[in-house]
Amino acid sequence: MLRFLIALLALACFSPFICSGQSDSTVVATEYAYFDLPDKRIGILKSIYEKPNLSFLVLHDDENTGLNAAKAFCRSNGGSLTELQYGNVRNISFGGQPPRYAFDPNQIFNNMGLEKSLKKYSIGKTVEGTVKHARGLALSLFELYKPDSLGYIITLHNNTDENFGIQSYQPGGYLFGVADSIYVNPEMDTDDLIFVTEPAFFNYLKQQNINAVLQSVSALDGSLSVYAQINRIPYVNIEVQHGHDDEHLRLIYAVEQMFKTIRFDEFYAKGK
Repeated sequence: MLRFLIALLALACFSPFICSGQSDSTVVATEYAYFDLPDKRIGILKSIYEKPNLSFLVLHDDENTGLNAAKAFCRSNGGSLTELQYGNVRNISFGGQPPRYAFDPNQIFNNMGLEKSLKKYSIGKTVEGTVKHARGLALSLFELYKPDSLGYIITLHNNTDENFGIQSYQPGGYLFGVADSIYVNPEMDTDDLIFVTEPAFFNYLKQQNINAVLQSVSALDGSLSVYAQINRIPYVNIEVQHGHDDEHLRLIYAVEQMFKTIRFDEFYAKGK
């Protein structure tokens, strides 16, 4: 049975969901939730910094280059950071020892994508109800990140050298057809890029000579980018190779400037 528990972090909370007194002096509040799967508890942590600014989302618990870059940005510029916590690994595993089931947390945003991910990573056949159960994590995540009220989604992802990059979307790549447009700066590492769903974002990044990918409207899977596109929520993924800390931070600043240049609030209101 699906269980979703909002947990208090301390007795000195100002509300059932928000607490203060964190070790990082620039974090003024946190929100924390648990999502339970069989034999697995997943934490969802949102850190809110002193000044309002961009709100970031980290889905994979082993992608710490993006996490650290977001923290560095927020300490200097404000914003918030929401992250899944489940053991410093890429996929979420559950259901016994050894775990029977596993899925990619970036494939939970529709039933088809999650079912495909479970089939790919699980041991044996998934039982009836497993997809519906695990899909609840997406709803729990949105309770804290609140993409509808934000009016956008910014995710942070990391990859390994030459295992994934902008070449993955080009002819011969395993994601060929997912991209509507691609821009390559030959002076950038091909593993470092920004993936977007809005043509205006793509055109801006191209003008700034940044590796950029525009998602095709025909892309169909359970990823958050497809969910965002279907629901008309502008989406940005800042993707860099593990260990490229300075580059991840540079691209975060580029996205901040992009939002300011495009006058994002007006852009989103028009899009909706």
